[in-house]
Amino acid sequence: MSICLQATLEIEAAGLARFTETMSEAIPILEAVGWKLDAAYMHCTGRLNTVVDMWELEDYNHFDRGMKALMSHPRFPAIRDALADTVRNETLVFMQAFSYFA
Repeated sequence: MSICLQATLEIEAAGLARFTETMSEAIPILEAVGWKLDAAYMHCTGRLNTVVDMWELEDYNHFDRGMKALMSHPRFPAIRDALADTVRNETLVFMQAFSYFA
């Protein structure tokens, strides 16, 4: 059974381009260890500059393996600094498929 990780990120308006560039660099690192980015959305209404990423993971331990891979990557200090400068708030939610959805 796979697990879904919903990452909701509130981005500083002035940092949106830098955030997008940084995520383009981070995503392949996570996907190299098996994370799968199923979808990436940006709010059109409500809290603007909010991004929602939907990741598919093998299990709860896969999250830890992905984070370790990202943090051990040579580009991690630059990725970390860019995200620290551009992400105002981050909420991570783990989910699994519900019984009425096949």
